Amino acid sequence: MKKGMIGILLVLAVLAAPGASQAKGSKPIVIGCPLSTAFLYGWDAERGIKLAVEEINAQGGVNVGGVKRPFKAVVMDTRDLEPGVPVSEALMVVEKLILEKKADFILGGPVRSEAALAAMDLLARYKKISILTTGVLTPKYHRRVAENYNKYKYCFRITNEAANMVKNEMVPFIEQLGAKCGVHRMFVMAQDVAHARAGTGIIKKIMEKKGWEIAGYEIYPTGTTDYSQGLLKAKKAGKGVLLVWMDMPESTILLKQWRELRVPMIPFGFICAVEQPGSWKATGGA
Repeated sequence: MKKGMIGILLVLAVLAAPGASQAKGSKPIVIGCPLSTAFLYGWDAERGIKLAVEEINAQGGVNVGGVKRPFKAVVMDTRDLEPGVPVSEALMVVEKLILEKKADFILGGPVRSEAALAAMDLLARYKKISILTTGVLTPKYHRRVAENYNKYKYCFRITNEAANMVKNEMVPFIEQLGAKCGVHRMFVMAQDVAHARAGTGIIKKIMEKKGWEIAGYEIYPTGTTDYSQGLLKAKKAGKGVLLVWMDMPESTILLKQWRELRVPMIPFGFICAVEQPGSWKATGGA
């Protein structure tokens, strides 16, 4: 991640070059980072950005128009991955980074698709270049840029998106898993957010066309702490694949309950919590 972030920051330095003639001394290039810092896709991006900034600044910064300028990362918590937090809070953070913190560029988030989509108009209004580096799996982001390039030409992303993940990564693996284990049944458990609903919805349709039985489809609000009812339904359905698509940390509880209830389905999918340090302990070794 650090090498990739260094590359992005160097690109931003090049973009800053036209204004370099007015730069005096070692005025820093301010990178505004709107991130949901209490969650994996927020704090890992924050660490990557700060590591890259430290490494570049240790080498004297970047050469902009003949002047060596350091980077300054300003991280603010959008809380957009937290349950019950309105999109407007993330928008206020983005605007504060632009107006109060005087960010030259926006890097990182917002992380939640709904918040990032809403921020596009804000970025266009202030003509502020933004590069998404974490989260935001909705294909609507780049589609919106393609449909109205002149307005949204400031919005960039290096993140994956749900449609590509589904068609080129997840569906092929589910098919391989089914063939190896001799099952053609799937039970879906998804978080009630845009990318999870869209991703699992596409997978459901594709697998149904391929002859798979969809034994159940359960949607859970962000922050849910009990999945036992859905898991009992999955257990009753019998052997198969348990497709889980959630980015909330509470999905460790789901996996722990899956183990305790001895559900005869193989869990697979987009399960952000298992990427966390300590997830093995949190899931009880699930």
